[in-house]
Amino acid sequence: MIRKLAKAAVAGMGALIFPDKCLGCGKYIKKPTENPLSVCFCLTCLGQGMPVFDHPFCPACGRCFESGPDHLCGACLETPMAMQSVRAAFVYKGMIQRALGLFKYQSKLSLARPFERHLFQAFATHFDMDHFHLIMPIPLHGSKAKKRGFNQSYFLVRNFPRLYKDAYDRPPPWRIDISGLARVRATISQTGLDHKARKKNLTQAFACPNPARIKGKHILLVDDVFTTGATCDAAAQTLLAAGAAGVSALVLARA
Repeated sequence: MIRKLAKAAVAGMGALIFPDKCLGCGKYIKKPTENPLSVCFCLTCLGQGMPVFDHPFCPACGRCFESGPDHLCGACLETPMAMQSVRAAFVYKGMIQRALGLFKYQSKLSLARPFERHLFQAFATHFDMDHFHLIMPIPLHGSKAKKRGFNQSYFLVRNFPRLYKDAYDRPPPWRIDISGLARVRATISQTGLDHKARKKNLTQAFACPNPARIKGKHILLVDDVFTTGATCDAAAQTLLAAGAAGVSALVLARA
């Protein structure tokens, strides 16, 4: 009897966490598949395209190519970024673009759990997971955090230590750091700005409150979307100026 009650309680909590209707079209989800996102989207919506980030791509900024081998893109050859490498879970088009909008701007937080699982898989696929000391979600300015109510980048990575321990049966060699990098200047939305305007918008937007925590560390930045890369690169420049040994970025979707 107790076991049945416990099972019912777990099922009830699951219904609260995960919707029984598709976030895309509103239809009931009949049966989730192995895809973590199938608890939030029906098979029809998933079929609209959630392209996985894969080769060929630029080994520096992660820009995807239609064919050929991996090679540096023209932008990286002309003006290298501060980051060593950028990798992603998805390409930013199709259903993943809509899903990220629901998560980020409409607070559909049920997407956080499946997103983090896809992102963790990308971490394991594209990086040496034992190389890093700190994993840092890109911070929001206090005014934006208050308005939105959550930092989407932190929600994507908050359970990484547990996922690592479950996968490798040991604690991770890195830790999640949410205070080593701060957003000290409120900026306007990057949407609609070109690369030059984005870089200007982010001038002196970040700071490291305690450089001693950063010095000599290999850091992985985490963000939701990478378009021109201005946000991640501005953060990387700040961390490197504070003494970081190297900075890379992992994002949910790469435009």
